[in-house]
Amino acid sequence: MADGRALYNARSVRFERALPGTNEVFLPGGKPRPIYEPVLAELGRIGPGLWEKKRRRAHELLLHEQYSFGIKEGDKTHPTDWIPRIVPSPDWERLRAGLTQRFIAINEFLRRLEAGKEEVVPREVIESSILYDVKTPNRFGPVPVRQISFDVVAIESTRAGETGGWEYVVIEENAKMPVGLAAMTRRRKMSRDVFFPESHAELPVLSLDGWLERLGDALRAASPKGSDATLAVVSSGPDDQFYLDHHIYAEEMDAVLAETKDLGFDDEGYLVHGPTGRRIDVIYERVDEDTLYAEVPGLLECHVEGKVHVLFAPNSEIVDDKGVYAFVPEMIRTYLGEEPLIQNARTWSLATEEEREYVMDHFGELVVKSRGGYGGKEVMIGPEESSESIERFRKVVEKNPVEYVAQEMIDFSTHVLCEADAGEDDFVLRDSYADYRMLVLAPDSEDPGVVEMIPGSLSRVAVPGKHIVNISSGGKMKDTWVLAR
Repeated sequence: MADGRALYNARSVRFERALPGTNEVFLPGGKPRPIYEPVLAELGRIGPGLWEKKRRRAHELLLHEQYSFGIKEGDKTHPTDWIPRIVPSPDWERLRAGLTQRFIAINEFLRRLEAGKEEVVPREVIESSILYDVKTPNRFGPVPVRQISFDVVAIESTRAGETGGWEYVVIEENAKMPVGLAAMTRRRKMSRDVFFPESHAELPVLSLDGWLERLGDALRAASPKGSDATLAVVSSGPDDQFYLDHHIYAEEMDAVLAETKDLGFDDEGYLVHGPTGRRIDVIYERVDEDTLYAEVPGLLECHVEGKVHVLFAPNSEIVDDKGVYAFVPEMIRTYLGEEPLIQNARTWSLATEEEREYVMDHFGELVVKSRGGYGGKEVMIGPEESSESIERFRKVVEKNPVEYVAQEMIDFSTHVLCEADAGEDDFVLRDSYADYRMLVLAPDSEDPGVVEMIPGSLSRVAVPGKHIVNISSGGKMKDTWVLAR
């Protein structure tokens, strides 16, 4: 049912359904799913007046942290919906197993690519990627990428279970600059301490405490110095919408926070942080790679020589290419001898003539993406666009079709956006499409098969009625509670 009428009305909480995607909080008939009953009951006890006070308090606390870092201009705290998303333990175990498998296969792909032995991804796909420069030497290290974020959506299946029997689909991966853990930990502090202390205490929620430090350990493992390595978080500076996150990373990982203007080289050719004079062993870049190498000339050579390790090493970001993404299931089969535990969305490559013809014939029915785009940029969701917008995007694609892929349109699961109505003394929960951004780490210095998955997610919910969930496209963040049992 998608007629917008209220389907649930109890304890001053109304749910209104307007979208075809299966809702994670409410069953099709409007009854709450049992796993969410503690949260909805606590929400009802709070009431709209106190909720607004809690919302203001959470924003004040987040702003206070921002100001404590000396960031006085603008609001860097990120738009958030405070109803948590809940993942049952069995679902989490399936996700953990599937994404671990995927992460290991991707690292094996990069190891073989560096050795000149890659055999799964066609050479023309690699060489046509804007994320790969055939003239740049590859130096990935024994564990090519130390963290990857996977963007995952849930789809209703026929499998039984109180959460609706979800199946999970990977939409894309991001090894370059995945946004997530700093924001995840701050959403958790607020949902646990400010909004839902009773529900959090009642449910066996896995903790995010210590995971930022663990991320720092994993990143330092890229250096031969290990835990003694000097790690630098390199930021583009105060104008970046995630500048607060950069401070949080630096503080909790005991790292140097640097802008590109702060970096130079000493007489022996080692990278140095000018303000402190410290040699930098590992760079965790939170700045676009073109800007990084342009503003720190000589950094690429320093990395290739092994005098510094740039975590998102040149050419390693080929794994972010959506044309390469299409081959990850085959990487799993070929390199691991296993069947993928989590599937891709159906994807067509416009670099292939037959697939290009299909996409152009069904252009307005599909999701068409730039292979190297990110942040919801250069994406067209055909069914949500006007005919004029579709034709404009078609003309762009026709100029360089090899740079695009298309995916099937998926009505994936929805969560809720909460609105407090003080006049009616109730809450309105509206359905909105949501994805998971899940983070996987490789903390071992030599073995890419050692993998850890952070027990949470930066869940993102779209503007009502839209599928694009990216924060830069108007989406909101959510805390995600992973249950221990």
